[in-house]
Amino acid sequence: MTLPRTPGPTVRATWRTGGTLLPGTVISGDRTLVYAGPVTSPVLRDLIDIALEADGARLTQPEALAFGFEIELDQ
Repeated sequence: MTLPRTPGPTVRATWRTGGTLLPGTVISGDRTLVYAGPVTSPVLRDLIDIALEADGARLTQPEALAFGFEIELDQ
């Protein structure tokens, strides 16, 4: 999972999953592994419960978070 850095305060996202994806943490500007192994079906599905942490005193305006996912293919 990726979480691009924003102009505001650093954001930490921590999540739990239903078991298909890995639980974890990502800090804005970084990426972390959320799945390892072969994908054996056309759809990969799970529920993610995300908790966000940021320094509200440094948040001067609303910000949008843009989580992303990347895939690495074996050749």
